[in-house]
Amino acid sequence: MSSTTVVDHSVKQRRETFTQIFWRRFKRNRLAMFGLSVLLVLYVVAIFAPWLAPYDPNEINLRNKLEPPSAEHVLGTDLYGRDVLSRLIHGSRISLSVGFVSVGISITVGTLLGAIAGYYGGAVDNIIMRAVDVVISFPVLFLILTVVAVIGTSIFNIMLVIGLTSWTGTARLVRGEFLSLRERDFTEAARALGADDVRIIFSHILPNAMAPIIVAATLGVAYAILVESALSYLGLGVQPPTASWGNMLYEGQNYFRKAWWIAFFPGLAIFMTVLAFNMLGDGLRDALDPRLKQ
Repeated sequence: MSSTTVVDHSVKQRRETFTQIFWRRFKRNRLAMFGLSVLLVLYVVAIFAPWLAPYDPNEINLRNKLEPPSAEHVLGTDLYGRDVLSRLIHGSRISLSVGFVSVGISITVGTLLGAIAGYYGGAVDNIIMRAVDVVISFPVLFLILTVVAVIGTSIFNIMLVIGLTSWTGTARLVRGEFLSLRERDFTEAARALGADDVRIIFSHILPNAMAPIIVAATLGVAYAILVESALSYLGLGVQPPTASWGNMLYEGQNYFRKAWWIAFFPGLAIFMTVLAFNMLGDGLRDALDPRLKQ
């Protein structure tokens, strides 16, 4: 009876899918689950912002300016009498959109160039890696500031600039994975069966390199949100009266002693969002690592 139980248990383990293994590992990480919960709430708030915000985020009412948190204005009002909570809710749309779109650009560029460099090696690898070195040699924030100042400060330009200046880490990561995976038996088998390079790269090697790419993308969103907030704080990001967490910080910096809530709540939102993405990224890395025990 006991031997049958052992056999049934081993069969059940063999039948367990990768998704089930991943989820079992991931949900044991309480910090990662907390980060995921925070992000789910943020995205629900961002999606339903027009219905959740109690006031028009751009409605000016100078009679109510610099009001502290109260029953009427839960997070107070700013120097123009605008409701801070409403602007915070609408600002989440900007920050999260910039994070995802810019990371989508950087992951696409970095994955493509890293895959080509790692798969072909030789002169192709040298050219791409020297390009990576050139981009990395520039101070990223100053490079972004310069480019944004030249091409303009629209939200699309900000997404594009952040995406095109943050692909280098992904390229190096993917290159390292491809250098290892291109020598594996399944790659040699695909070549022996007559598969061309494009098929081998995208159908055989890339799926096996997705785990670190997913983790890099998660952490990249947090970085993009920080950069957008910094640009908006410096006046080169999202332009008023459109609400973003960065320009809300900028508007409240001179009133911190008199009206602390104007800058405190956007700063707290940035902190919690970046922390949640970092927790999620760490949890994904641990859950996707095949070297860890199940």
